[in-house]
Amino acid sequence: METPVQGQAQEPFLAASGDMLAMSWLSLDRSGASVRFARMDRAGWSQPVEVARGRDLFLNWADFPSVTFFGETGVALHWLRKSEPRGFAYDIEMSVSDDLGATWSDAFIPHTDRSASQHGFATMSGAPDGTLDLLWLDGRSYDKVGFRDTPDAMQLRAVSVDGSGQLGEDRAVDLQTCSCCQTSSARLGDGSLVVAYRDRTDAEIRDISVVRLADGNWAEPVTVHRDGWEIAGCPVNGPAIVAGGSQVAVAWFTGADDVAKVNVAFSGDGGQSFAAPMRIDVSEPLGRVDALMLEDGSVLVSWLEWEGDDEVLRLCRVVADKGCVASQLLVRNGLSASLNFPRMARMGGDVFLAWTHPLDERRSTVVLVQGTPAALD
Repeated sequence: METPVQGQAQEPFLAASGDMLAMSWLSLDRSGASVRFARMDRAGWSQPVEVARGRDLFLNWADFPSVTFFGETGVALHWLRKSEPRGFAYDIEMSVSDDLGATWSDAFIPHTDRSASQHGFATMSGAPDGTLDLLWLDGRSYDKVGFRDTPDAMQLRAVSVDGSGQLGEDRAVDLQTCSCCQTSSARLGDGSLVVAYRDRTDAEIRDISVVRLADGNWAEPVTVHRDGWEIAGCPVNGPAIVAGGSQVAVAWFTGADDVAKVNVAFSGDGGQSFAAPMRIDVSEPLGRVDALMLEDGSVLVSWLEWEGDDEVLRLCRVVADKGCVASQLLVRNGLSASLNFPRMARMGGDVFLAWTHPLDERRSTVVLVQGTPAALD
């Protein structure tokens, strides 16, 4: 598809609401980097808007800006800015719009911690009351001296944001998580929020957990499947969670027992328990999954694999009691630069998928494709 992206660009993110598609991306030029936004409706793309800029933006292939719709005309965009010139200390910054992205509020930091720590890997989801919930990985107690009441680990934290940018309470959800895997969130039919992330135990087991927010209270985390992946460092490979009614599905990458896999597991009770996972990868998976719940209750999953010397992007439609029923190899990349983390969104029966597409070893652009799940069959 034609996009509003010009020049060198990377790390697109998609969100859909009704008959509107929003895309955020990073744009790079000689004066630095900027975070940009555009919205597509039946009339086409809006003019791209620069929401943030600076040479101190934190640019990372795995921790990237995101956009979401909330309320009737609300749009929120998050990005990352360094809090120290060097290293991995950075803050989340946000801006909200009440006119579908035509104008934006001043930037604000949604977390209360202002230490020189990592704050990132955020996920946002619009709530039924017109606010949105933001969750992120927070390093306020990670590798710090003086913290005695929390583990020496990254935390999963949450805050609510209203249409004017007013913040609720900065709350801890899980005090010990993996340090740099993407988080993912989805809404159930009753408005409850479910969040998937890579957890971490004292024994360095880093499997996927799901936690649920209902009636203002966070439940205890549920392990999707006990893979038993023991790894002393972060694999930089987060899960994707989707929901429809009371059905939840989680897609994730694991390297347990030195076997790389992409798994999908379904829950029929809103994420309180999960059926056995189904493996869907084909060759040598890299992971970097995304997922969409389709109208018929099946789930579309995207992920990256190695096929020989090439990096490939695959799609698979997964049915709860059948596994992968249809698949497609969508993109083949023979360069050493990666497709990074492709992202998807759905409007009715149409699916949109965007990714960072290398032009050569140093330059990239954003590619956006549109299709229908029926084309996989």
